[in-house]
Amino acid sequence: MRYKQVFFVFILFLAVIINTTYADTLRWTNGGGDNLASNSTNWSADFVPQDGDRVIFDSSSVDDCVWDLSVTLDNINIDSGYTGAITITSPASLTLDKTIVWTGLGSDDRASNSENWSNNTLPQDGDKVIFNDTSSDDCTWDISMSPALFTTSSAYTGTVTLSEYLSITGNLTIAGGTLDLDHNDLLVYGYLLIGANGSLNATSSIIEVKGDWANGGSFVPGSSTVILSGTGQTIYGDTTFNILIKTVTAEDTLFFAAGSTQTIAQSLTLQGVSTGLLSLRSTEDGTYWNIDPQGTSNISYTSIKDMNNINSVIILPLNSVDDGHNDDVGFGGSECVCIDNGLNLAQVFCIEGRGV
Repeated sequence: MRYKQVFFVFILFLAVIINTTYADTLRWTNGGGDNLASNSTNWSADFVPQDGDRVIFDSSSVDDCVWDLSVTLDNINIDSGYTGAITITSPASLTLDKTIVWTGLGSDDRASNSENWSNNTLPQDGDKVIFNDTSSDDCTWDISMSPALFTTSSAYTGTVTLSEYLSITGNLTIAGGTLDLDHNDLLVYGYLLIGANGSLNATSSIIEVKGDWANGGSFVPGSSTVILSGTGQTIYGDTTFNILIKTVTAEDTLFFAAGSTQTIAQSLTLQGVSTGLLSLRSTEDGTYWNIDPQGTSNISYTSIKDMNNINSVIILPLNSVDDGHNDDVGFGGSECVCIDNGLNLAQVFCIEGRGV
């Protein structure tokens, strides 16, 4: 399972460099004279548009364009000065995948103010939303939409504060600055990554994540609940959760980064079902993952390996399987505990259900 650790390092690396690569902006010129989008000489800088680029049609050339490319563009801007026609030929395709960047140029800090965004364009469902070094102004997120990606780059130092429920159809990356949920719930269909310069202030929100959880920065749990609702998920980094829940109705595995420590302040729930156990595993077989449940624990119908319970109270999973190399975890039967009674004598207590 070493690839899991490599993946964690990789996505942390992405969090650092995510703001260093920018799309090209290309302007239609028809300098080649054949009207073909696939001819590089028909574009400014003599480049053919590639995935993620932005293209502009304006008065630089009003000639028609025969679009014979299959690309996914970040944006296409057809200015009022362009009077030609753009014809998409089969089997070519033109798909828009917009990236909207926070500029903070408006008179307030509202996400609902188009003047605060690149090209004065409000983010729409499916857009990629980025906060980077264009502006580190704070943002109040007061729009109801579902971005494909939501990213604060490592260069962003401001705070994005939710005043609306936020659902992200892809990944959430907090590489820099702070995302303050301010008691609003969050749903992430991809992974949730907190980079070294990033902070997630959870307050009392419910955070549901369907991809991996990767914390290399600061997670402030407050009185929040984190629900891991995907399949084959992994928890990377050390995190203190308030409430952590993972329940499944079919066989699944939750991985924990080898050597990592997960602290659960209030309540831990890890549950499978009789017909499908939830396996709890280290990303490196044979290497402990550490857990510190400081409140209540509800662990049942699990298969556990490499769990190191660092809390003084033994963990007692119900209807579960001991797959080896577990420390301070009981799997039925009885455990006899020998303690000093203060009189240089030993008292032995046998407690049902605390066998190891």
